[in-house]
Amino acid sequence: MTAKIDLLTLQLFVAIVEEQSIAKAAEKKNIAASAVSRRISDIEDLFKVELLHRHSKGIEPTPAGFALLEHARVILGNLSKLETELTGYRQGKRGLIRVCANKSAILEALADELSLFLEQHPLVHIDIEEDLSPAIVRAVMENRADIGIFGGNIDGQDLELLSYRSDSLVALVTRDHPLAGRNSVRFRELVDFDFVSLEKGSSIETLCVRAAAALGQHMKVRIRVSSFDALFRVIDARMGVGIVPLEIVRDRYGVDSLATVPLDESWARRELVMGVRDYKSLPPVTKLLVDHLRTHADARPAISGVSDRLTVVPGRG
Repeated sequence: MTAKIDLLTLQLFVAIVEEQSIAKAAEKKNIAASAVSRRISDIEDLFKVELLHRHSKGIEPTPAGFALLEHARVILGNLSKLETELTGYRQGKRGLIRVCANKSAILEALADELSLFLEQHPLVHIDIEEDLSPAIVRAVMENRADIGIFGGNIDGQDLELLSYRSDSLVALVTRDHPLAGRNSVRFRELVDFDFVSLEKGSSIETLCVRAAAALGQHMKVRIRVSSFDALFRVIDARMGVGIVPLEIVRDRYGVDSLATVPLDESWARRELVMGVRDYKSLPPVTKLLVDHLRTHADARPAISGVSDRLTVVPGRG
C-alpha cells in the first residue's frame, strides 16, 4: 500500500464536502481535478471503503466519509492552533519564563511587577524560585533559570548583568533599644550587638560580614532564620538586631513594636541586578520580561487574576 492520508488530502476532502464538487475543490486549492480524484480513490482503495456518493445534485459523504470529515476537521483545527501557538512563541506573545530571585526582590516589588507583566501578556507563564544570591547565579549559569535577580554585591561570574533596582538597608531594633530613635547609625555602633540574620551566604549577610571584617571584628550572629517574617518575630523577642531593606519593613503589618534606624554606610544603598547568560540570545518573550522589569522598576501595581500563570517554586529561602 503506497497511499497515505496526509494533510493536503484531508484539506481536499473537507473542501470537496463543503463545495459538494471535486472540480470546485480542485479550483479552490489550485490543483488539477484529476489529481484530487486520484487522492480520494487511493484512500478508498487503501481502506476498502467508499467515502463519497456522487449523484446528480453533487457529492455527499458516506458514513465512512462523515467519519473522515469529522477527524479531518479536528486534525486541521489542531494544526491551525499549533501554528498560532508557534507564531506566538516567535513573536514573544507566548512562553514559559523561569525566574530565580532572592527574598528581598520578591517581597519589595518583583511579585507586583510580574503580575503586571502577566496581565499584559495573557499567554505567558512564569515559574519563580526563591533562593540565596550565590545559588541564583549558579542556576542561571547552569541554565536552570532564564533570569536571576540578586544582590549586586554578589559575584555574577560570567553572567551579563543588567540594572534592576536599589533598596535601602536599615537597622531593625525594638522600640526600647538604645539605638531606637536615632537619625542614623554607623555599623561600628551595631557590631557589638547580637545579630539575627538570614541564611549564611545571603546578600545582606555578606555585606555585613565584610563591614565587620573591615572594622577588624566578627559579626555575632545569635540566630539564623529563613524568612523576613521570622527575622521580625525574633528581633521583636529581643534576641538581637537585624539589617533589612527599608522597602520590606515599610507598611508591613505586625512590626509596630519595631523601629528602623537609617544605616549611615556607603553600602547601605544596595543594588539589585538581573543576570542573564546573554541578553541578545534570549527568547523574545524573555527579553520582553527583562525590558519590562527595567522599565517598570518603580511601578508597584495591585493586579489580580493571574495567579494560575505565576508558579512559585519552593526554594531554600
